Amino acid sequence: MTFRAEPYDVIVCGAGHAGVEACLASTRIGASTLLLTGNIDTIAQMSCNPAIGGLAKGQLVREIDALGGEMAINTDVTGIQFRLLNESRGPAVQSPRAQCDKKAYQFRLKHTLELQPRLQIFQATVTGLIYKEGKVIGCRTNLDIEFFGRSVIITTGTFLRGLMHVGQNKNEGGRLGDFSAKTLSGSLLYAGIELQRLKTGTPPRILGRSINFSSLQEQKGDAKPTLFAFYDTRDQEDLFHVEHTGERRIGWLPGTEQASCWMTYTTRESEKIVRDNLHKSAMYSGEIAGIGPRYCPSIEDKFVRFADKERHLLFLEPEGRSTNEYYINGLSTSLPIDVQVQLVHTIPGLEKAILLRPAYAVEYDFAPPTQLFPWLESRIIENLFFAGQINGTSGYEEAAGQGIVAGTNAGLKAKGDKPMIVARHEGYIGVLIDDLVTKGTTEPYRMFTSRAEYRLLFNHGSAELRLFEHADRFNLLSKSRLKRIKDKIDRIDKWEKLFEEEKGDGKNWGDLIRKEKDKAPFPHGFLTETQEVRDEVLYRVTYRGYRTRELRQIEKLKQIEKIKIPDGIDFLSIPGLRKESAQKLDRMRPSSLGQASRISGVNPADISILMVLIEAQRREMQRPGQTLPEQ
Repeated sequence: MTFRAEPYDVIVCGAGHAGVEACLASTRIGASTLLLTGNIDTIAQMSCNPAIGGLAKGQLVREIDALGGEMAINTDVTGIQFRLLNESRGPAVQSPRAQCDKKAYQFRLKHTLELQPRLQIFQATVTGLIYKEGKVIGCRTNLDIEFFGRSVIITTGTFLRGLMHVGQNKNEGGRLGDFSAKTLSGSLLYAGIELQRLKTGTPPRILGRSINFSSLQEQKGDAKPTLFAFYDTRDQEDLFHVEHTGERRIGWLPGTEQASCWMTYTTRESEKIVRDNLHKSAMYSGEIAGIGPRYCPSIEDKFVRFADKERHLLFLEPEGRSTNEYYINGLSTSLPIDVQVQLVHTIPGLEKAILLRPAYAVEYDFAPPTQLFPWLESRIIENLFFAGQINGTSGYEEAAGQGIVAGTNAGLKAKGDKPMIVARHEGYIGVLIDDLVTKGTTEPYRMFTSRAEYRLLFNHGSAELRLFEHADRFNLLSKSRLKRIKDKIDRIDKWEKLFEEEKGDGKNWGDLIRKEKDKAPFPHGFLTETQEVRDEVLYRVTYRGYRTRELRQIEKLKQIEKIKIPDGIDFLSIPGLRKESAQKLDRMRPSSLGQASRISGVNPADISILMVLIEAQRREMQRPGQTLPEQ
């Protein structure tokens, strides 16, 4: 049975953080979109820590906002604590982070989706995809209903053959209390898409009134919170928008009535309990085959891999304003429940803690992302897109960043337009996707500032400036906001130029700022500018030398990125190309020399050989009667 005669432009399978941004992005560029989810009540659920942002992740969220996404403003109006990480370091690596009200965040995003024009939400579990002549044309569901679409996006998170582990106990599901998508994996394998296994974990949740806060160290939010959304260019009604129906989405004034988090540590007794029970841990007993996140290890991993450390830092984080539930950040485990209780009681402040939910590990299928084009479409099945944890990533922010790119491109593909590709010199979203599709991953991928070679250009305040051309070209923002961003760019450029070319007190303004930024006199006109404009101008002037060096490197990179690799080239038959390189190039089919150069195992000598071959082909095509390929 089919749901409607006319196919949707885009079907999104899964309503986690990738799925919600994907369907919002596709509808905003005019595509009719269907969102399928196994449970409407868990749309945008925070399965793990109810926090958004952090090191490099905060920059990702601001970039999502710059491309029209919802994560930033949803965080601001449901946040209960805001902190700027790396505040004592340079602005390039400073990252905003917010603790959110878990349910308010989820309910507001669900409401946002319900009010979105051109979007239909339907509760059904996708059991398989429908293919025709190498293309995906729709999907089947557990209700025996078939849905047809011009593009399909898979954003299934940890639900593909999800299996949860608590000690030796196993339950099918992608999240505690939820279901497992058991048959969709078979449908992907049938189409020739490779799948592998990964695992992630979450700590126990405890009852707040059972915590002894007197022995803990309090961690308050910043007095002046750093928010995620760009309000200086945003339409005023975007903050608390009342729909024409009179509906108003949940939320409060950002930064008000912040809650505290609390710090504590494991003890030697904690370590002894873990070590004595390692054989009962699902991960250490061999029950789990998937590889876990290196940068968010379980407590078992911490005690085994970092045996020299006397203790490990833990954070007690409130799950919301209207609940007494706390999250123990840093205590992820798959030990049996009775051992978890003993372990929690060895921690200062938690001697009498009452567990509300046990910690568990979840193992799930993912599709190695080297099977994707840079616009997140499958290389194997046309019109099929992937975003989020199915691509091997870890984290809400990484998922949402992929979601907004996949949603935009699925909508563009349905309309017959060229895709949006965010380059790695434009932002962390570009770095994330380029790393995934060129290097792949064998463990849950997490974004760090160190992954970006041009991170000095990626200060979080510049996100909408860096990504303006994409937002403008693909109509991702309102006309009024685009106009304000363009005006902001012009004002920043004007002041940057003035400071570098004109003099104040007989000296160059830029030199004065670089020598004594806090004491440098500023023109009156500059002091009347918005804080956002002043901050960006001072950042550019202060770090001018470093930024200039990185901009030069980007120009060199652009030259190699412009050299396109012809479609259908037979890498395996190229003389002089190393066998390992030829095999990897043949499998990943890079579109440019720049992308080829970033594939692990492909060295500069291989790139030189490719460059000579491409140049020879170009000369051949320049002969009379031949058409020169586009560069």
